[in-house]
Amino acid sequence: MCLLLEENLDFSQTLEQVGIPVSQQLSLSALRGRKDDRFQLLVMPFGLSTAWAGSRHQDRVEFYFFIRRFIDSGGLLLVGFNNVFNVRAKPQNTYQTSTPRRLAGELGQAGFKSVKMYGAMPNLRIPEYIFDLDPRALDFAARNRFRRKPAVMQALRVLAATIGLQRITSFLPCYFAVATA
Repeated sequence: MCLLLEENLDFSQTLEQVGIPVSQQLSLSALRGRKDDRFQLLVMPFGLSTAWAGSRHQDRVEFYFFIRRFIDSGGLLLVGFNNVFNVRAKPQNTYQTSTPRRLAGELGQAGFKSVKMYGAMPNLRIPEYIFDLDPRALDFAARNRFRRKPAVMQALRVLAATIGLQRITSFLPCYFAVATA
């Protein structure tokens, strides 16, 4: 496993403390210098840094294409990202926001075979709930995450009845994408 971060030792130390070994933690500049390295799993827990790729769609696709060559055939890329609509994540965010549909499109254009999306709450640093984007999993996560906040649960019920539970997945705070090389 390779953990690709922009200078964030705290996160890799947290993984080690909970028993997830990180074989390598690299910055993008260090990865660029390792032309022959291949990984079964490359993890970008906070997504695409604004310093790594430009804000244009084509720049992001080229970045993911570049990253793909470091992943073994059949290996996985895990990308965390904040939702474009997540207002609380924007002011301090040095990582690009996206939507599940946009990121899946970019990864597909970069040559990844399949992309699976997962919702995450409350944030990428400490994701209490990571779940499939199907209505049953979303309902379970929301009921447990907001069980002590009846007003939030009532608002979610009204919203789900109005637009449908599946459409609520577009408004989650953050996501994880798992793409197969």
